[in-house]
Amino acid sequence: MTLEEAVAYLKEEDLATMAVGTYEVDGDFYFMIQEYETKEAADCRLETHKNYTDIQWIISGEEAIDTVNVAGLTVEEAYDADRDVAFWQEPAEMCHMVLSSGSYAILPPSIAHKPGMRAGSQASPVKKCVGKVRVH
Repeated sequence: MTLEEAVAYLKEEDLATMAVGTYEVDGDFYFMIQEYETKEAADCRLETHKNYTDIQWIISGEEAIDTVNVAGLTVEEAYDADRDVAFWQEPAEMCHMVLSSGSYAILPPSIAHKPGMRAGSQASPVKKCVGKVRVH
């Protein structure tokens, strides 16, 4: 499934009524429904994935996500192939965005991202879909 097809698929689903869990769509696309409280920025980590592009879709609530191109970053925790994740030291500057209900960000392997952060001064509940589209 292409990235465009995956976004179209998610737009057709009633994500708000889906239970927390992982949903396999095909060999190239799956998604997870998550519910959690946003955290302080210091408690979140900057990550990348090698095999999947993320679609981080806020179903309800609001969270901040920082992003930066991975080029030039320093590894904090080496790539773990089993979990498809590497963690990075934070640079001095990153792009900061706030996603609210119905909005989403597409995060390819070249973009390090730090999701799950508080959008304001208080933690808030979030229900989110994280789509994973295999990179070919």
